[in-house]
Amino acid sequence: MNNAKLSATLCGVSGEYFVAAELSRPGYIASLTRRNTRGLDILASNADAPKSVDIQVKTAHGGRTGC
Repeated sequence: MNNAKLSATLCGVSGEYFVAAELSRPGYIASLTRRNTRGLDILASNADAPKSVDIQVKTAHGGRTGC
């Protein structure tokens, strides 16, 4: 795996963790899925868990700022 691909992968994973952390701050339960789950990165619900939402995270890689 070349460095560009590795960096893009790490950028994507870090974006997923960032979104999950931000959802957790106000009290939502955010669960990351496996990398091979098509179209779904995070499953989130409120504390009572009567409803949940599927979230797909998109990150941008490159430029001066990196991820």
